[in-house]
Amino acid sequence: MKTLFLVLISVLTFSSELYSQTLPPPPQNISDGLQQLLDNALPGNFSNPGAVLGVVVPGQWAWYGATGNAISGTTSGFPATNAQPDTRYRVGSITKLMVSTCILKLEEDGMLSIDDPIDMYLRPTLINDTINASSTITIKNLLNHTSGIANSAANNSCQLNILSNLTASHTLEEAVFCGASQGELFPPGTDWTYSNTNYTLLAMIIQEVTGMTYSDYISQMIFTPMGMTNTEIPTTDEINGDHMGCYWNIMGNWTDLTIVDATTYTGWADVVSNTHDLTLFMDSLLNLAIIGQTQLDKMKTIDPVATNYGLGMEFRSILGDAYFGHYGEVGNTNGLFYCELGSSLAPYGFYFAYNYNTQGVAMVNKMDTPLYHFMKGDLGVESIMENASIYPNPANDQLNVDFNSAGKRRLTLTDLTGKEISFIETNDLSLAIDVKGVSPGNYLLLIQSETTNQIRKIQIK
Repeated sequence: MKTLFLVLISVLTFSSELYSQTLPPPPQNISDGLQQLLDNALPGNFSNPGAVLGVVVPGQWAWYGATGNAISGTTSGFPATNAQPDTRYRVGSITKLMVSTCILKLEEDGMLSIDDPIDMYLRPTLINDTINASSTITIKNLLNHTSGIANSAANNSCQLNILSNLTASHTLEEAVFCGASQGELFPPGTDWTYSNTNYTLLAMIIQEVTGMTYSDYISQMIFTPMGMTNTEIPTTDEINGDHMGCYWNIMGNWTDLTIVDATTYTGWADVVSNTHDLTLFMDSLLNLAIIGQTQLDKMKTIDPVATNYGLGMEFRSILGDAYFGHYGEVGNTNGLFYCELGSSLAPYGFYFAYNYNTQGVAMVNKMDTPLYHFMKGDLGVESIMENASIYPNPANDQLNVDFNSAGKRRLTLTDLTGKEISFIETNDLSLAIDVKGVSPGNYLLLIQSETTNQIRKIQIK
């Protein structure tokens, strides 16, 4: 069993409308610390990494930031662009949290029960011939990944077919076949495995029950009434307007998934949004603006055979403090969570949403844990920033670094791929780094001490 200390968010009295319109930015030192944390969180395994982050303290302040690139410059027809705080992106499997909300809303409205067998809503040949389960699968089995249906993304043949033509459209039936044709993994309800196919089937059920397209229903139930004006399911291969790229490292080679037909991900990873809209969605969900308390409690209930997974909701913890929401990857890396932290900086916890333009980022170490410690006050703004003053930046011939405390440090200058340019080991409070022979461009300065690691962005003219 999982020990989770889930605080009832419904005790908070602020509304989603108030949240979205009037929350001010935090004090400047907090803004600076969050920006530095985000800059430090860039991965070093990609030439033009970028990230966006939104952090919201309920009823107090909201901060949205960006660092690095949105588009890397390698995407066909798109020049390199910088990430901006409101840049949109493919949210990946955060989509599942929204789809689960839709299903629970349908149950709340009396249109289905999550205990219903899926054969009440899907055609017999799909149930008997394609899925061919050893016993009854319920809607709940789909929601919490206890159906035993294999993951469509684990079908190598299907994945190679998609990668060979990223702009080809795909049907829900094709996606179900890619998953179920691999055979039953276990009898329904007896074990747990994460499977995108489950949410493909949920999209089919939504369409059958409502008589609407899945995209129209999720827009009508969530995007429009919650004021999520930057959120949609794309109808073209490209995302309209400024957006983050999607770069996936497959066996050592970078594959560009920025331009891809959204039907590849229908029901499980096809939503496009930004950090503001995602934190607004999480606020609306937890404050019962979309579904009621009974349904939210169901979403938070973890089956004994599941692994920290409720109904479309993932549960994690750091040092005993719970955070829950969902991760996502579709050639990028995403997170959307509420953390149940109670600190002077976040007395009612905090929401956070982020996106990296590269797949495979170690998000718990890169983002979740540093952000938790920052919001808890374990490190403080000064510790996170390593008490270093770096100037001038941009630099011409010389880069000066001043520290406010003594100690042994190693400073390493690298390019954005992580290639080492130079390094210095020092005990001095002040030093000068000669950069006369370094080509103009953007670089990273890694500052390592006995207690902290820090990365600063450096520009050389």
